[in-house]
Amino acid sequence: MPRWSGGVMDITVQEIDLELRKRVQEGKTSGTWGDYTILRIARGILSTLRDFGVLQGKVHKRIAPAYLPIAAFAYIAFFLKQHQPSGARLLDLPDWRLFFLSREGVERLFLEAHQHNLLEYHVAGSVIRLTFPVSSLEEYAHVIAQRTN
Repeated sequence: MPRWSGGVMDITVQEIDLELRKRVQEGKTSGTWGDYTILRIARGILSTLRDFGVLQGKVHKRIAPAYLPIAAFAYIAFFLKQHQPSGARLLDLPDWRLFFLSREGVERLFLEAHQHNLLEYHVAGSVIRLTFPVSSLEEYAHVIAQRTN
């Protein structure tokens, strides 16, 4: 997230390698890793991030453009709301950074989800009211399926 918001889009194996070496030196790994192991893990991390759409490129990896469909956003918001009932705090959860979303980006998606009748989002000053039409994830999956078709 810090790289993306700073406009740095390229990520190299060497950068991941360096971070992994720091973790090994700090004792944050299960043991001491050799050079070959660190290189394989660094390559594996980059490949996995590419497979999940976070990065793009076969050889030269770049952060992929962020895109979160409104139905997926609404479902994630419902899940997070079950664990964080405060609407204001929900906007600032670090979980949104997984999708490269700033607070403003989260607010914009809440407004869009509201316009698609997937939830109700109301703001008055610092007070945020966020409600969903049902109370369980399973029921909400049905709501999303019906309203996005």
